[in-house]
Amino acid sequence: MKMNLDDPKLTAYALGELEEPERSAIARAIADSPEAQRVVLETQQVAQALRLQYKLELKEEWIAPRRFIAVTDDSFWSKAGPLAIAAGLTLLALIGALALATNRSGSALHLADSSPRERAESGRFSAVEGEEATQFAPNPSRDFGAAPYNYVGEHPFVSVSSNPRSSFPIVVTSASYSEVLQSINAGILPPKNTVRIEQMINYFNYDYPGPLAEEPFSVNVDVVSCPWEQSHRLVRIGLKGRKASSDVHGANVIAKDAKIDVEFNPVRVGSYRLIGYDRRSLQGENSNREGARDHGIAAGYTVTALYELVPVAQQIVTRQEAQTLLSAKLQFKKPDGNGEVQSIERSVTNDGVDFAQAHPDLKFAAAVAEFGMILRDSEYKGNGTFAAVLEWAHEGKGSDANGYRAGFIELVRKAQALKKS
Repeated sequence: MKMNLDDPKLTAYALGELEEPERSAIARAIADSPEAQRVVLETQQVAQALRLQYKLELKEEWIAPRRFIAVTDDSFWSKAGPLAIAAGLTLLALIGALALATNRSGSALHLADSSPRERAESGRFSAVEGEEATQFAPNPSRDFGAAPYNYVGEHPFVSVSSNPRSSFPIVVTSASYSEVLQSINAGILPPKNTVRIEQMINYFNYDYPGPLAEEPFSVNVDVVSCPWEQSHRLVRIGLKGRKASSDVHGANVIAKDAKIDVEFNPVRVGSYRLIGYDRRSLQGENSNREGARDHGIAAGYTVTALYELVPVAQQIVTRQEAQTLLSAKLQFKKPDGNGEVQSIERSVTNDGVDFAQAHPDLKFAAAVAEFGMILRDSEYKGNGTFAAVLEWAHEGKGSDANGYRAGFIELVRKAQALKKS
């Protein structure tokens, strides 16, 4: 059974509304479709986040005029039947809760003021040193898009000499993009605390090569000049899981306890910054400890992360190993193995590739990242503009079979118009 992504049964399945044997049939259909798995995960994460936000609103007994968002797509209702109507009503309830949350002037999510931009006399951002840097490491075991948190700020540039290693969560949802989309389509620029850049980047698919036959993942690393800060370098790290065999049904978990470590060469890199993964802490919990591991990874799963690097001054290097800019090491256990930790490692050199020659997928990911930074009014947005975002997105649009990238371009245009109004 091939899964139609427009089938309302997919939404009903994600929201737990199907009964057997239909539920099992849908589960088998999405097992071989990473795209369908992504739609299910998005729906579940958005529903979870909005249910929590709705509960917070009720708890505070806040009452205000609602902005209603109309659903005008007749094709949705033409899917017909009580099942489609039930799923539609559920989505309307979720969208209504989202509109309630985005229009409230004093959100239950606490947003602290951004710190002022600080640059060294050389024109670079000052880097965080020593133990202070460890406070800013993300916790890969948790996603904070669906829980109360205290906003602590964006990741700063971290000194490589004192903190050469970094990591990022492998499991990332894409719920933030849906929130940003709903807000802008409703004629409102999204609240800064709803803009999660890593979730926006991972809303889109990227064409990474598949893993080697004996490996469950491919680890892909490339580096180009940073388009919003020309003296810096932009690094993209992309993971892609092996697809499930056609005769296997179910969850298809291909690895467990997966974790990635990125190590920067202090001879080549002065400081680095992980883009997105904002520093947040759950109430009563220290969420900034690095090194936690994610749960199992499903077949065909992909994740993309971006780093911005400040290179060191040019110097004569005689050792071959000093040519390496950074290495990315993925560690994992096979789900049916003996618990032995296996690893895949990739290294990359700074070969001077300009952003103009970058892969279209990297250009598009950079456009999404800069769009998020502009929406957040980030101190790290550099000289990026909506016009530049549109240019990079057009260059990275590619074949765009599902039309998602064209939708992003239209979203940027709407945000640009809202910013001017």
